Amino acid sequence: MDNNELMHHGILGMKWGVRRYQNKDGSLTPAGKRRLQTGQVGTTSDKQRSSEPSTASQHKTVKEMSDSELRERISRLELEKRYKDLSKSSEQAKTSKGKSFVMDVLEKSGKNIATQAVTYAMGSIVNKAVGSNVVNPKKGQKDK
Repeated sequence: MDNNELMHHGILGMKWGVRRYQNKDGSLTPAGKRRLQTGQVGTTSDKQRSSEPSTASQHKTVKEMSDSELRERISRLELEKRYKDLSKSSEQAKTSKGKSFVMDVLEKSGKNIATQAVTYAMGSIVNKAVGSNVVNPKKGQKDK
């Protein structure tokens, strides 16, 4: 019996059941996410993938673009900016409702604290003027 067979039992250092582009919990690693986004899942080897041009290197510089390409790019950026500005106004409406609620709560709390402070001060003044504890300054009423 000849032993001319080459057997492959995985990659050295790899853990059983763990794929190359995912974590132990099944979530994708950053390399796996890039691989999924570029559509390279299913190609035969990593060496072939690395020789393909990436999408980042396909972008032209401003000097390399034609006038029509520049116009298209500028119009796209302006549309995105307008969309962001328009959507910001709806976010501000949500924020202003929250802000008005907080202002209302703070206003009511401030009035309550001011009322208690004035009641305490007036009760203390009355007690000093009369010479005895006629009014409990903490409750704003006579002691029973």
